[in-house]
Amino acid sequence: MIRNMLRKPMLVFAAGMLLSTMASGKTTEITLWEQMEPAVRPTYLKLVDEFMKKNPDVKVNVVHYSVEDLRTQFQNASLAGQGPDIVYGPNDNIGIFMVSDLIKPIDKVVSKDLIAKFNDGALKSGMYNNEVYLLPEFLGNQIALLYNKKLVQNAPKTWDEFLAVAKANTAVDPKDKANSKYGFLYNEKEPFWFVGFYAGFGGEIFDKNNNPTLDNEAMVNALTFVKDVRAKYGLGEAGMDYDIASQLFKQEKAAMILNGAWSWKEYEDAGIDLGVVPMPIPSKHGYALFTNASKGYSLSENTADSKGEALNKFFDYIFSPEVNAEIAINQSQAPGVEAARNLPNVKNDKLMQDSIATIEHTVPMPVIPEMRAIWDAMRPSLEAVVNGTMTPQDAAKKMQKDAVDGIKIIKGE
Repeated sequence: MIRNMLRKPMLVFAAGMLLSTMASGKTTEITLWEQMEPAVRPTYLKLVDEFMKKNPDVKVNVVHYSVEDLRTQFQNASLAGQGPDIVYGPNDNIGIFMVSDLIKPIDKVVSKDLIAKFNDGALKSGMYNNEVYLLPEFLGNQIALLYNKKLVQNAPKTWDEFLAVAKANTAVDPKDKANSKYGFLYNEKEPFWFVGFYAGFGGEIFDKNNNPTLDNEAMVNALTFVKDVRAKYGLGEAGMDYDIASQLFKQEKAAMILNGAWSWKEYEDAGIDLGVVPMPIPSKHGYALFTNASKGYSLSENTADSKGEALNKFFDYIFSPEVNAEIAINQSQAPGVEAARNLPNVKNDKLMQDSIATIEHTVPMPVIPEMRAIWDAMRPSLEAVVNGTMTPQDAAKKMQKDAVDGIKIIKGE
């Protein structure tokens, strides 16, 4: 099994990265690698600085990575006995990190009092085999339909209403893209967006035995839908990705986009009169069912036991109700700490209420190692379908085969 193959000795530090103490022997140094959204990082870094001022015996080094870079860099560094003490990222990383023996149960290091602070649903999002591998900063991370109220007076509740609004706001001139208008844009190449359509058409990623279930009618329907967005309905733009959609929405050149709760405040800060609703699609369910998930903190297998006291100080601070609420509000996510959810600034926050409303149209993100193979299997075939180089039927078959093969690799079979 891969867990045994990758088993490695515990190392206290890697030169230049993981100094457990300063020369004085009085300051414990913690290295944290994170995947924070751009809108969140300034607030987060400010809070970390405040922590260090209050706790001069602890120094926290924060290093930023993109989602994919965080995963690969952490895997490579950890297998070499290096890397950070703490890794902050999405909970779907837990499975692959755990089965590769890269992280250890965090509830064996932090206090029971800290664990007791968390909302039950949020805490479960960070568990694997009844052990806590991730302390959740929030529960949410869901995608929803965002619309500019200046351009869209009434939120679409059905696919026909959505199509009418999108077409009314579309005016694309191939010779003058700078002055074109788009009724709807989204990150068409990213499986994290696509699985919402798959679930909305009735698909489930795994069966009860965690075997992939991607070659079916729901997948064909979902792939046909994303192809039709451009090919049939004349919406979107070839090659549209996260940055393109986001910038055009900020510039009021896109009336509606799909994006996650982490981004909503960013648009309001940019002056957009923001509306947030579930995404209607032409399916029996009527809406896309995007995943709900969490992001949070996991401990590297290489983290020295001697850092336990410093780690508890840091986590006690970052998960105090007030600090947890501030970070969660900055991302429009439901706080991971139960007491934070009852603070007035959380209850009175409009985007937080939007998050609570749209999370009803979501499904939990599977937190198992096999999920890594699903993302890798979906990405190339999804892109081929939206670009018109593969049929939905062939793509569904290839996704299934690639997922099965990828899971075998993960399991070391």
